Amino acid sequence: MNRIFAGLTAGALMIAGAGLSSVFIAGDRPVSAEEVEAKLKLDGWSNIIISSEGEYLQVSGLLNGTPSKIAIDSQTGRLRAGDDDGDDD
Repeated sequence: MNRIFAGLTAGALMIAGAGLSSVFIAGDRPVSAEEVEAKLKLDGWSNIIISSEGEYLQVSGLLNGTPSKIAIDSQTGRLRAGDDDGDDD
């Protein structure tokens, strides 16, 4: 019984953590390209290129020396679902 409870608790924490990880800029409010660029630089990005595509800000650059791409919802400051800091493309 303890194993089941522990498994359910761990699963719930992982789901909650995944939801929180999608917040790029806190506040659930519109964000500017300048705000995004400043946050990216703090997070270790360089050679940053930001372009607008609809409501999303498309970002490419180097994250700690590795080519990376993400998309950020300019209305909420959240990462687009499925985006992370890796270069999956």
